[in-house]
Amino acid sequence: MRHFLITSVVLLFSFGVFSQVKISDDFSYTISDPYRVVDGMKSYFSKGDEVLSVKYGRGVFYFQKFSGPKLNEEKRVEVEKTTGFTAESFEEVDGKFYFFFSVWDRDAGKEQLYSREIDFDGCKFVDEGNLLFKVDGKVTGGFGFGNLIFNTGSSGKFHFTKSFDESKLIIQYRRKPEERRDDLNKDVIGMHVYDPSMQEVWSSDVEMPYTEKKMNNLGYSIDSKGNTYVLAEVYLDNTTRRRAKDGTPNYRLELLRIDADDQSIETSAIEMDDKFIKDVGFFEGKTGEMLMAGYYGNRSNGGTDGIFMSKVTEEGDVEEKVYYEIPVDVMKLYMSERKQNRMEAKNDAKDYSMPNMVLRDLVFGADGSVTVYGERYFVKSSYNSKTGQTTYTYYYQEILVASIGSDGELKWMNKLPKNQVGSNGRGGMGYYVMPGAEYDYLLFLDNVRNIELPMTKYPKAHKDGAGGFMTGFKLSTESGEAEKISLFDTRDAKGIALYQFNTGRIVQISDQEFAVECYKKKKEDVMLKVTLEK
Repeated sequence: MRHFLITSVVLLFSFGVFSQVKISDDFSYTISDPYRVVDGMKSYFSKGDEVLSVKYGRGVFYFQKFSGPKLNEEKRVEVEKTTGFTAESFEEVDGKFYFFFSVWDRDAGKEQLYSREIDFDGCKFVDEGNLLFKVDGKVTGGFGFGNLIFNTGSSGKFHFTKSFDESKLIIQYRRKPEERRDDLNKDVIGMHVYDPSMQEVWSSDVEMPYTEKKMNNLGYSIDSKGNTYVLAEVYLDNTTRRRAKDGTPNYRLELLRIDADDQSIETSAIEMDDKFIKDVGFFEGKTGEMLMAGYYGNRSNGGTDGIFMSKVTEEGDVEEKVYYEIPVDVMKLYMSERKQNRMEAKNDAKDYSMPNMVLRDLVFGADGSVTVYGERYFVKSSYNSKTGQTTYTYYYQEILVASIGSDGELKWMNKLPKNQVGSNGRGGMGYYVMPGAEYDYLLFLDNVRNIELPMTKYPKAHKDGAGGFMTGFKLSTESGEAEKISLFDTRDAKGIALYQFNTGRIVQISDQEFAVECYKKKKEDVMLKVTLEK
């Protein structure tokens, strides 16, 4: 009887909440017919209004084609068992689709990288694999990316980065160092640039100009002409401290440009005006210009105080940086009264900051404006001395948005409330941006108790894997004003409960549509398609 009463109370509470939820008419969604689940490494591509899924597990590849109004599974092809390689990445390059894999030649002592083209329409591989290059000796991962999220798609020793127009793909790897000591060893980065047909444009082993101890590589990028860029911190003394005794930065930023024609290296120093870099990335705009953007702090041990941005010329020169300080009023949004009082009690405005901010994306508007998106992200670890195991908890929280006009002036800045926590990496956390002319839409899974919560209140935590409402913000690109919107409950989407929603598996179909595969139990999956109607 007690179990019945508790269940009844929960159901009544849920019904009361759901009955009040206003579903946005800006979106519609469909659920495909169920189909048999396939486990393993998964990747998703789109072409026209169709989706192709390529999955690999236990030595077998499965190709699944989804099409029609509901993206039903129309075709499934199983490829004979294939082993003896390490899966590296799935990539789309200017409308062509590839699977990359590596093979270690033990006898020759060489690492080998292959590409295998995928026939989207035929739902199969085009070939058995083509050798791209061989490397003498072992290669290692571990590029110094800091906190950056590059979405390169790589999962192994090789890193894959495309130019904005997808006309160039650069594959990078780090040669195993000859010296074990960081103060003696200089990183050697293998760089191989290809066109969409996997014809090599250029390749070279590029030795970094400083030792590993002296230099910390922060990011890599490539432009449409094949020129490659490396952004690095270079320490000013023989320590790796980021702050000098007088409180100023103990490093300088340098931009290395590797020329596509002769692989010569041009180096440009970047002055940061006594500001500390918190996060940084490269972005190529619609017209081919390269932008460097990131977060900065006024103190090395503090949080984020603002956004900086600078253009990088074709010659590798960094133009004057522009700084956009985050207003204190934006930082204080939806904080508890206690936290706001603590902030106001501080004397120095530089003490105000936003901790653990990570730059996620830049969206380029048709009018030449740029919208900068980032979120608060951090990981906590907990060690159990009895079991000897360490567990990790991942936090994806508030979103910071800034709009910068074509004239370089800040139009507006806003902070949006979000609070997600999980123990399985990213999982279904983070958010997805659908840019538009008048509005940008930021969609994510949220706790049902936040649906009717005012935006002035800090949201309850959404636990990854525990259902959730597909919700988000409708953000005015002109004013930065935002309103909450709700799309559907994953526990009852047209009568189907959706599980294992994974933000990283979202595949964009068009500017107004995306799809994501979900599990529905009973060893069946479904394809969810979301459409922006306005």
